[in-house]
Amino acid sequence: MKKGLLTVFLIAIVFLIPQQAIAKKPVKIGVLVPLSGVAAQGGMELRDGIIMAAKEKKTLLGRPIKLVVEDTRVKPDIAVSKAEKLVFKDGCKALIGVFSSGVGLALAKNIDRLHVPFLSTHVMTTKFYGLHKYVFRSGQLANDQTAIGNVKGILATPELRNRTYYVLVHDYAWGHDAGNRFVSLAKKYGIKVYNPNYDKAPLKTTDWSTYISKIKASGVDGIYIALITTVIPVFVKQASEFGLQKTCKIVSGAAPGVTELEAAGKNGIGIYGASDWCWDVDNPISNAWEQRYWNMYHAIPSDAACHAYVGAMNLFRGIERAGSTDADKIAQALKGVAYLGPYGIVYISPKDNCMRNDAVWTETRMAPSNPYGAKVYMKVIHTFNAAELGPPE
Repeated sequence: MKKGLLTVFLIAIVFLIPQQAIAKKPVKIGVLVPLSGVAAQGGMELRDGIIMAAKEKKTLLGRPIKLVVEDTRVKPDIAVSKAEKLVFKDGCKALIGVFSSGVGLALAKNIDRLHVPFLSTHVMTTKFYGLHKYVFRSGQLANDQTAIGNVKGILATPELRNRTYYVLVHDYAWGHDAGNRFVSLAKKYGIKVYNPNYDKAPLKTTDWSTYISKIKASGVDGIYIALITTVIPVFVKQASEFGLQKTCKIVSGAAPGVTELEAAGKNGIGIYGASDWCWDVDNPISNAWEQRYWNMYHAIPSDAACHAYVGAMNLFRGIERAGSTDADKIAQALKGVAYLGPYGIVYISPKDNCMRNDAVWTETRMAPSNPYGAKVYMKVIHTFNAAELGPPE
């Protein structure tokens, strides 16, 4: 009898140990961000926001979270190769991050083969709406949302609304989409645009003098830019050398990050734009998040890091809501998921897998005394509610 009981006990242990091992096995999430190249600073901020979220969340489904970070170098082919490594070699159950619309679209094109949910925290192209059942956005405003915010902001700001705007964009998917969205809305609401076909600058552009000379010769008194934020300090420095800012106001289709603002210094003063968040947002959740970010990184709280943090929290909520790491269950659970964070409720619409949230209209100014040592900041002028920016549900 004792021997029989011992046999049963040993068999139970044999079956129990693998189950315990599985329970403690980490949930791996692949983080795809540019850590080298033109967008490296933005990529590091995205990575830091995602890492912060994972450290605070700690576990998923009772298991530790393990982030596996890869550098996309803002190159679609490299990003797809890195995604394959993350999924097929590292065993990641979801992908998050991505800075560039071109990279995001390349991943989406391969998502059936990758067969994992992909949540972008930065891609702004409107092509992401309803793109695929595994493709989601919970991060930076999309180009249509940004354009609506910027047009509303221009119309509400007396010194901006009667100007004529010269449109200059970066020559790739995001820049074209941003330019089209602004020009279309400007026409609808009576905002004058000098060059409706807009100028397209190659991504490798470092000398902006040719474009600045054209802008100055046009006689316009407004500029709408859709440039990768890391080049904004170079553009405004050269514009200042030409005396362009004495006659022109700048509205940006992408909010310059905190590092870019510090690099631009006084040349970066007076840039307007719509954004999810900036550290001038004043509410208890935002203020607490800023302090935790400072404690963790000893850096000025970054808008890119903030919306990456919120995007990661929405992904984590989706996984927990699914109760599983199965791709289809996570994708279904992400529809309608929401997180209350530094800029209010960020909700992923089941209609098109893209987020809806409040946002702010800002102007860059010299910073007041602050605990982060920032010299320039984005001053909140107005807050838009999610319904104003759309798209409609």
